Amino acid sequence: MNLDAVTTFLESSPTARLLKADLGAFVVYFLRQAFKSNTQDSAISFSHDELVSRLQVFQDELRDDERPVLLGAPDRYLREWSDAGWLRRFLPADSTGPHYQLTRYSEDAIRFVDSMLHRDTRLVGTESRLRLVIDTLVDLVRNASPDPDRRLKDLLAQRQRIDDEIASIRGGGEVETYHPAQIRERFYTAVDLLKTLQSDFRAVEDRFEAIGRQVQREAMKDDRRRGEILATALDAEDLIKQQDEGVSFDAFVAFLFAPHAQAKLRETIAEVTHLDAIADQRAALRHVRAMVPSLLAEADNVLRQTGRLSQTLRRLLDDQSAGHRKRTAEVLRDLRTLASRLKHDVAQSCQEPPETLGLNVETSIGLTSPLTRPFWTPPQVFDVAPETHVVDFETARREAKKLAHLQRLEWDRMRDVIAHATGNSPSVGLPELLKIRPLHVGIIELVGWIQIAHEDGHRIDRDATETIAVTTKDPSTGKEHPLCVVVPRVTFHRTHEKATVPIRTKRPR
Repeated sequence: MNLDAVTTFLESSPTARLLKADLGAFVVYFLRQAFKSNTQDSAISFSHDELVSRLQVFQDELRDDERPVLLGAPDRYLREWSDAGWLRRFLPADSTGPHYQLTRYSEDAIRFVDSMLHRDTRLVGTESRLRLVIDTLVDLVRNASPDPDRRLKDLLAQRQRIDDEIASIRGGGEVETYHPAQIRERFYTAVDLLKTLQSDFRAVEDRFEAIGRQVQREAMKDDRRRGEILATALDAEDLIKQQDEGVSFDAFVAFLFAPHAQAKLRETIAEVTHLDAIADQRAALRHVRAMVPSLLAEADNVLRQTGRLSQTLRRLLDDQSAGHRKRTAEVLRDLRTLASRLKHDVAQSCQEPPETLGLNVETSIGLTSPLTRPFWTPPQVFDVAPETHVVDFETARREAKKLAHLQRLEWDRMRDVIAHATGNSPSVGLPELLKIRPLHVGIIELVGWIQIAHEDGHRIDRDATETIAVTTKDPSTGKEHPLCVVVPRVTFHRTHEKATVPIRTKRPR
């Protein structure tokens, strides 16, 4: 460690930026609850719609606790967290929509916060860790030596110790067991190692993804032949498998996917969960019970990443798609250039950027020849009998009278009512709001309130309903008719906009 490395890490690492962010506590908590809670609701990756739904639920919980944070659209937060390196956004081969999963930077941040929060309440295991270090070093020395005489000597010593223990037990000797404190100490050590192992899979995935990006960059060069691209990709993949991470991961997959190893591991976990010394550690036991399915899912995710690398390689070697690929890269470069130029022009002119930007994409080219002559076909004859429509002037007069009595909704004043109503309390329901400002226009005004709630980001609970009493007036007869309208439950929340500032950005639907 040196000073420059520490400075660079704290300034540029996504892990450090997440821990130092203003909303870092809320982001870490949400990501841990969604991806690392070890419940049926958690998963390695989520689709865009599912993660947006979970973030909306979390935002509602923050509003209920009167925490004025994360008030924007969930899509914007997911996009910002992906750009910051806290979420990995990717498109699976079997899906048409984007998916998200944690990056190794967010994994490091979650593991750091979790270890710091539990440091004061968790047993500090010294004896078990010392034994783990000693056993690891002894195993390293034993299995690193190619000397057969030394290996036989070690095996005979192990057999002698086992025979002595068997003889002691058969002779009525006392069976040595761990003290409850030693059991808890070793259990905590195993749980910590399991959490670290589950977080390290992101680094393996990042390595394979880096290979895919490098192969794509090499394929974009005009002077690269297919053989050279293939050689580069295979050399890079072989290099990964020969490195320490690749060798360890291959051994891990071979061990974990072996049926005998899985059965033995599940049996051991079942016995561990019945130990009395750790029966009160429900969260840690739940984490251990989910160990095998979690590790299998993590390994399968890394293997799918390897499969995507092979698919990318086949696509890059396809002659037919080479031209389309290069043309797509040129169009993307042009788009980035135009976006940078637009940003520079807006900054120089001190004007607002345009609200809409258009892009015309030609997906097909129509080809015609002036020399083509189609075959003669007889003209089509339409034998349709004319229809006679009788206009009922009384009905037309009545409908025109209804149209003339339509009233215009005052959107700005309606928003002012919402701003003043939520000024005293953080939220107000639609029935309470209608007590402050009763309906004057009828059902169309009720629809207008719901439209404002939809456009301004207020809460609309479609799973719950409420009944609103509305009085409508027939313009032709002048009679009033009471109606009961069932609508979704609408709750208006406080915004940071002033009451006199129009915040309407969309046209009414």
